[in-house]
Amino acid sequence: MLDEIKELYAQIYEKTKFISLVAANLGKQPRSLRNHWFGSFWAIPADYQPKVVELLKKTIKQQYE
Repeated sequence: MLDEIKELYAQIYEKTKFISLVAANLGKQPRSLRNHWFGSFWAIPADYQPKVVELLKKTIKQQYE
């Protein structure tokens, strides 16, 4: 699932805005997500991966509307 997240994340135009959206939805700090989840580590816990994929797909869809 991490490969799918990486591919979808590459399609996001406003990455900072997306990270803030994920942080707000999951009750996390944006800086932490940027560094650990969407930075070089890609350390997204398995429990959160389905929600992240959902938010990625929704955000990508909204970009093209």
